[in-house]
Amino acid sequence: MNTKENWIDETLDALDSIQRVDVPLSLSYSLVKNSKTKEIKLSSIQKWTIAASIIVLLGINLISMTHYSKSTKMSSSSTKNQNVVYKEYFSSDY
Repeated sequence: MNTKENWIDETLDALDSIQRVDVPLSLSYSLVKNSKTKEIKLSSIQKWTIAASIIVLLGINLISMTHYSKSTKMSSSSTKNQNVVYKEYFSSDY
C-alpha cells in the first residue's frame, strides 16, 4: 500500500507545477467575437408542430396512466390485497 500512496502523492504534486499559458490577444478577440449566441428563429409552422407534439405526448401519458390505474385496481381486487410482486417473485413455479 505504501507504493500506491507514494504514487498518489507524486501525481498530486505534479499538479503544483502547472502554469497558466498566456493567450494571444488576436486569439482572445476571435474567441469573444465568435462566441456570441446566435438567435434561433422558428417559423409559425414549427411552433405549431412542437405544440401539437407536446399535446399528443401528454394525451398518450394520460391514457396510459388511466389504463395502468384501472389494471392496478383490477389486479389488487382480484388478489384480495396480497402483494403481487412478492407472490410472483417468491413463487416456486419453475
